[in-house]
Amino acid sequence: MTIFSIRDVFNIAVKIEEKGEEFYRETAKIIPQMEVKSLFEKLADEEVAHKQIFLKMAEKIGAIQLNQTAREEFYAYLEAYTQNLIFSDVKAETKIPAIHDAKTALLYAIEKELDSVLYYKEVRELIPVSEQLLIDGIIDEERRHVVRLSELKKKLAD
Repeated sequence: MTIFSIRDVFNIAVKIEEKGEEFYRETAKIIPQMEVKSLFEKLADEEVAHKQIFLKMAEKIGAIQLNQTAREEFYAYLEAYTQNLIFSDVKAETKIPAIHDAKTALLYAIEKELDSVLYYKEVRELIPVSEQLLIDGIIDEERRHVVRLSELKKKLAD
């Protein structure tokens, strides 16, 4: 069983944002609807901004005390969670070519954004209260991603 450090938790968050950006940029190239393409490009840019926040937090994480002692079971949960969810299978040569239409792309993106929210809620519990506002902001942005994606999915279905 792998034991994660708190720095590992933030490095995973960075990878989530990188994979999200990759998914949105690559999928925007193949989806013909301009409205979907535009939204995916904006979301990719937001994922880059989230990545920068996590990189800054990872840099200073050694200087802060954690809210709670990390338990082996908790990190095992995080490992299983991150291996199975959150843009983990996004590679240009695997998942993206399987997406041929806007509906499939939107459904996949919504699912992964919801997974990200859950992961960041778990991360939030590991860090000091003084740092939780940053995570709260990212959680709120990820929720807005879900809303924007869902609204566009509904609009295209009508």
